[in-house]
Amino acid sequence: MSEIPGFGADPSGRFSVVETTTVGFDAPIRDVLQRLGYLTEEQAAKVAEYKLLNNLDFDQAALAMGFISSDDLDRARELLINSLALQNVNRRPVSDELVVVNERATVRAESIRLLRTQVISQHVKLGRRGLAMVAPVDGVGCTYLASNLAVALAQVGIKVLLIDTNMRSPRVDQVFGLDPNATGLSSYLTLQASRIERVINPNVLPNLSVIAAGPPVPRPQELLSSARFRDGANTVMREYDLVMFDTAAANASADALTVGGTIGYALLVARRNLTYFKDVSTLVGQLASSRCTVIGSVLNEF
Repeated sequence: MSEIPGFGADPSGRFSVVETTTVGFDAPIRDVLQRLGYLTEEQAAKVAEYKLLNNLDFDQAALAMGFISSDDLDRARELLINSLALQNVNRRPVSDELVVVNERATVRAESIRLLRTQVISQHVKLGRRGLAMVAPVDGVGCTYLASNLAVALAQVGIKVLLIDTNMRSPRVDQVFGLDPNATGLSSYLTLQASRIERVINPNVLPNLSVIAAGPPVPRPQELLSSARFRDGANTVMREYDLVMFDTAAANASADALTVGGTIGYALLVARRNLTYFKDVSTLVGQLASSRCTVIGSVLNEF
């Protein structure tokens, strides 16, 4: 991973999403703001009306009307996530694969930190909240890189959520010592969990939360193509500084293209002596057709 060729940024710097505007979708953040005393019932009613008229989220409407401050909203979001997320989950020690935790000054760990610097300067600082990690073929180390990069970003104070969207052969739970049979993304997408916050494993490491893939499901690509996945992704991208999505290899399914098209930005992972240039160029073209910008590529040597 000593080479990071083709790392670039989309000049637009923004990702537009379509948001649900139902009262039920807004209810949790609205309730928390009222419970903290930041909004009165009368103010909440005015915000709900303003929101509909201006096509805003409830929290953004409350900010625009001057009823709450950014600090008020941050406090409310933190309480909401902590109250809904998984608590008291039995966890095993994290894997030795997390070199940024287990190794201090090795070439592998330093390569991850170099990549972290690039991602911060050319992605996070532009205000982007989502990043899909994609690979043209299996075996290139996509989960390894996604997990280590997520931890490295969290180590410098960025609030990160890592989601395992590889529901075919998931490994994020193994890397972070989570129960592979516990609720996860598939539980939310199949309505076994009512809200995506309920399948979050909070603070697996400082500043890092994780959503595992969850129990196996028969048609993961259809679930990832659903409005429920888009709504869930939009929800968590408002609550975290960066949400990273580990994906299945693109040559095995269309899952990575679906996730990339929903999130809007992707980092492509290849491996020396395993990935062919044609596979990489094909995947870049497919992502472009899915309206996903490839912000860079990583040649993994480990």
